[in-house]
Amino acid sequence: MNKSEQQPRRSYTRRAIGLALCFSPLILLLCSAVVALVRSERRPFAAIGFIVGALLFACLNFYLSFIRPWWLRRRHGSLDGIRHVSGLPIIGTILVLLGGVLGFGAMGTALLGLVAVTLDTGGAPWFLIATWRDSSFWDSSK
Repeated sequence: MNKSEQQPRRSYTRRAIGLALCFSPLILLLCSAVVALVRSERRPFAAIGFIVGALLFACLNFYLSFIRPWWLRRRHGSLDGIRHVSGLPIIGTILVLLGGVLGFGAMGTALLGLVAVTLDTGGAPWFLIATWRDSSFWDSSK
């Protein structure tokens, strides 16, 4: 068997589309913050309800990903036999996108949205980071 037959071919197109889709919330919020800095009229918060909802989902997913396993390891010694709970993936990203689009140009909305995207381990950027090395997902086998 050749070396080329063992490893799948890299699909740069799939990876580029994945990068664009998964980091679009970050790009949107960064552009919103830049527009807020340049714009003379100030509105610190707009569409903040979506961002607060995204922050709630982000906190839940962060808790389930990092704090709960740490706490269970301290309490039980190991995680054998304890069910993994994934939280609510992608909902926080959708709420951040809605808040970022509706509140575009509001600095407070952009900054809180960036916090939500960073904490939301069930969001699109974290999905990309977690699966980037998985060639069965990103690369073609032909």
